[in-house]
Amino acid sequence: MLVPLSLIIERPWTLQPSTASMLTAGGLGVFCTGVALLIYFRLVRTLGSMETASQSYLRSGVSVALGVIVLGEQITHVVGAGLACAILGVAAINYRPRAKP
Repeated sequence: MLVPLSLIIERPWTLQPSTASMLTAGGLGVFCTGVALLIYFRLVRTLGSMETASQSYLRSGVSVALGVIVLGEQITHVVGAGLACAILGVAAINYRPRAKP
């Protein structure tokens, strides 16, 4: 639905992207997206779908860590408790008791 409107407003045939921007977009597509999908499907094959899906719960922890490191934010008690719950949940999902010999 947005294609006709974008053709009218943006007139993409008049754009002249630089070579650097085209190479950057291609690099992002091939290396970032392509490599990420290769890693993702490898994880699905080796760990299984449930364990691979559980990694999405750890994204919040990475975001908080980046906020602390890059932006100098402070971790509050509520954020710390939430991160602990997320980590414990992922550990519980991925825990497999060892078989007794």
